[in-house]
Amino acid sequence: MIKKVKLVRIAQGYPAYKFAVLVGVHPNWWREIEMGTRKPSNSVMAKASEILQRPVDELFADADEALVR
Repeated sequence: MIKKVKLVRIAQGYPAYKFAVLVGVHPNWWREIEMGTRKPSNSVMAKASEILQRPVDELFADADEALVR
């Protein structure tokens, strides 16, 4: 299930590979995080939250749930 962080990242104009470098993970890992198949560390979630200026719990919610709210 796709995480909301992917939608926010795209909306803010960050390519996936560049965003992965900014948060400190390999682009393949970042893709897995966005797809929900890999759990990010607390530091990765905090860095993504800092860059995108959104709360961690909002960013790492499932995109389907976020759209319903």
